Amino acid sequence: MTATDDSLTLWLLRHAKAATDPPPGGTDHERPLAPRGRRDAAALGERLGTLGHPLPEAVLTSTATRTVQTAEAVTASLGVTLDRRGTLYYGSTPEDVLAELRSVPEGVGSVMVVGHNPTTHELAIDLVGGDELARVTLRAFPTCALAVYRLATARWEEVGAGLATLVGFYRPPY
Repeated sequence: MTATDDSLTLWLLRHAKAATDPPPGGTDHERPLAPRGRRDAAALGERLGTLGHPLPEAVLTSTATRTVQTAEAVTASLGVTLDRRGTLYYGSTPEDVLAELRSVPEGVGSVMVVGHNPTTHELAIDLVGGDELARVTLRAFPTCALAVYRLATARWEEVGAGLATLVGFYRPPY
C-alpha cells in the first residue's frame, strides 16, 4: 500500500476543457478535449510526480471521451490501467462516486477519479465536511482542477463524506 497504514489517498480530477460541440453525429458523451484541455492535461501529467503525494495506483474514469482523454494524458507516465465506469457519467451523483470508490480492492492505497461537474465539485466539498478553510479553497473547481485528499480510513469500503483532509488543490495553468 502506498499510503500510510491508516489512511488512503484520493485524487479527484475534473476533466480538462472539452470541445463545445460533439463530433458530427455524436452526442455529449463523445465530446473530445479542446486544444487547451489537451495542453492542461499533459502539463498536469508532467507535474504529477512532483506534487509530493502517493501516486495513483488505480484510476476510475467516466466513459465519456473527454474524461478518458484527460485520464490518459494525466496518467501516461504511471503505467496504470484506466477503469472506465459508466456510473461516473450517466446520472452521476457524489454518492455514485463514493459507491464506485467503495468497490476498490484492499491493498490499493491511492486512487484517482476523473469525472464531471457538478458532481466532482460537490463531492470535493462533501469530502471535507465542516472544514471551512478547505471549503473556501474549493469554492471553484475549474476544468482540469485536481483535489488531493488523505482519507481517515484504511479501507475504501468506509469512504464517505466528511472523512477527508484536503492536502492539495491544483488548477491550470500547470
